[in-house]
Amino acid sequence: MFSQEEFIATTRDFVCVRLDSYESKEHQDLVRSFLRGAFANTAFCILAPDGKKRLSRSGRSPNVLFGRRRGGGDDVERVVAVLNEISSEYLTKGEGSEAGLQDFHTIRQALNVASGDQRLLILTVGDEKEEESEGVLRKLFNDRELMGRFHHDFVRKEEDWQELVVGEKEEAGFLIVQADRFGMSGKVVAELSLSVGGKELKEALIEANGVFAATEERKSYREHVSEGRRQGIYFEGGVPYGEDRDGDGKIDERRGRR
Repeated sequence: MFSQEEFIATTRDFVCVRLDSYESKEHQDLVRSFLRGAFANTAFCILAPDGKKRLSRSGRSPNVLFGRRRGGGDDVERVVAVLNEISSEYLTKGEGSEAGLQDFHTIRQALNVASGDQRLLILTVGDEKEEESEGVLRKLFNDRELMGRFHHDFVRKEEDWQELVVGEKEEAGFLIVQADRFGMSGKVVAELSLSVGGKELKEALIEANGVFAATEERKSYREHVSEGRRQGIYFEGGVPYGEDRDGDGKIDERRGRR
């Protein structure tokens, strides 16, 4: 498996898209198309810039497709070599300010994913998506010092996100939010005006991420899941949870907890 640092370092020439398959039926159907009709909690495929043409086979992970050593184990260097070879055929033509920005289906989902990935979440709060502030963020999300280290979501000031996020909150601005341990809520750790310059916002993001990285305890998957079950934590998804390994279009029945 890739560590977060290895993944960031090896995917700078790619736009990495996470499909929110438990919030969107459309996304779940796309995952099924990668797994020949089945549905599982991970799927991987490299697509051309048009988002349709497939440049690789599809499978459960990049290691499964490109990086399995004979005799077992993962060959990260092999995966990196394949990714670099594919990306060399698709050189960047536009500017970072032209790139799209991440926007979750819901604030609940944004907090949940930010907690799971252990990244800070940037909320852009306003009446509408202002072009100037969007341009600043687009450049920063393609900055090599910041790329892959934050999540982002657009929210309108009148929506119900405020009950899930505690702390000082103005009617409009950039909020840097730290999700709680299970991604059920978050707290504002810094706030800046929508009119702030790119340099000032970048400095604030680097500072906030430095504090976060130094204080956030890395999670052990098994221990984290066990603790969540003990506390009765449950995240209500947009579509039913579970996998469809046989590809019959229905979520497989659970056989009991291991």
